[in-house]
Amino acid sequence: MSHIDPQTAQLVFAGVAALALLLQAIVLLAIFFGIRKAISTLREDFEDIRTSVTPFVKDAHDVFTRVAPKIEKTTDDVAALTHSLRTQSDDLKAASAEIIEKARRQAARIDSMTTGVLDTAERAAAFVNEAVSKPMRQLSGILASIKAVVESLRAPEPVARTRANHKPGDPEMFV
Repeated sequence: MSHIDPQTAQLVFAGVAALALLLQAIVLLAIFFGIRKAISTLREDFEDIRTSVTPFVKDAHDVFTRVAPKIEKTTDDVAALTHSLRTQSDDLKAASAEIIEKARRQAARIDSMTTGVLDTAERAAAFVNEAVSKPMRQLSGILASIKAVVESLRAPEPVARTRANHKPGDPEMFV
C-alpha cells in the first residue's frame, strides 16, 4: 500500500467535510421549504376557520348583547319571586301551626265537655236506677206479700188430720 501524504489526506478530509456540509445544507433547505409549505397550509386553514367562525362569534356576541339585560332582569325577578315564596311559606307555616294549636285546644275542650256530659249521664242513670228500682222493689215486695195473703185466704181450708198415734201429752212434731 502506498503511503498517503498528509496534504492529500487533508484534501480528502476537506472534500468529505465540504460534501457533508453541502448535504447538510440541502437537508436544511428541504426542511425549510417543508416547514414553509406547512406554515402556508396552516395559515390557509386558519383563515378558513376564521372566516367560518367569525360570523358565528359576531352573531353570538349580538345575541348575548341583546339577551344579557333580559337574563339579568329574569334573574332579578326569580330572586324576588324566591324571596316572596319564602316569605309566604313562612307565613303559611305560622298560620298552619296556629290552626293546629287551635284545633288541639278545641279537641281538648270537646273531650272535656264530652267526658263531663257522659259522667253526668252516668250519674243521672245511676240516680234514676236507684230512684226507680228501690220503690219498684218495695212495691214488688208489697205486691208479693198481698198476693201471698190473697192466695192464702182463697185457698180452701185444709182437712184436719187426725193422728192415730197421737197421745194427749205428746207435743206435735213436724216431719
